[in-house]
Amino acid sequence: MKFLAVIALITALSACATTPTTIESANVVPPQRIYQQTYFTEHKNSIEAKVVFFRDKGLTGFGCSYDLYINNQKSFSLKQNEQATIFLKPDSYIFRLETSKNSLCPTIVDSQEANIKSNAELEYRVSLPSDANARLVRIK
Repeated sequence: MKFLAVIALITALSACATTPTTIESANVVPPQRIYQQTYFTEHKNSIEAKVVFFRDKGLTGFGCSYDLYINNQKSFSLKQNEQATIFLKPDSYIFRLETSKNSLCPTIVDSQEANIKSNAELEYRVSLPSDANARLVRIK
């Protein structure tokens, strides 16, 4: 019985490990997990910046779901192997990553401040390394 408990614990903890993905191979966040639709609309002939957030994938990353906040507004939720492309006016922003309420992974909060310039293109990766502390990492 002890052996089964150890196996269950190892399996539960490994449910939060991830492997890198690419923006091109990631699925788009479905509409039911987009909470601020205005960020997802690109305006033609605009000076808005394009910001892409993408989440790692992996057989063992299925238990983790993360909410992304933009200036304290819940904007969308990312599951494994998903990406969201948003469009922001030039300004200062705070991006906050939090574990979703119904997620199987440890509760985390990570944030980054960004000074967005017109027509910029930024990319952020959400990863969960083996220490189980999810990170929001700017890669471009």
